[in-house]
Amino acid sequence: MMRIIFERTGGFMGRTVSLNLDLTNLPSEQAQTLKRLVDESDFFNLTEQPPNTIMRDGFNYSLTVTKEKTERTLHLSERNIPNGLRPLVEDLIERMRK
Repeated sequence: MMRIIFERTGGFMGRTVSLNLDLTNLPSEQAQTLKRLVDESDFFNLTEQPPNTIMRDGFNYSLTVTKEKTERTLHLSERNIPNGLRPLVEDLIERMRK
């Protein structure tokens, strides 16, 4: 079992958009892609680097992943997304647009 809660705030309009995914309810291919992206990012071992400056019209993200009985939330800005996590964040942003 895996759940992903993704929230984006800020931007020019200053609005909040969120996505709540239970991977058991997604088509198998989509679920496998998200699981792979979480695993490849080493999400549960990433060191959080909270934003130290506010970006005018920039986006801030909150990303929570629950896997089995483990849950972790990272707070990120556009400037401090670790390279290994970027593919997952980009995938989630694309899903929010649909």
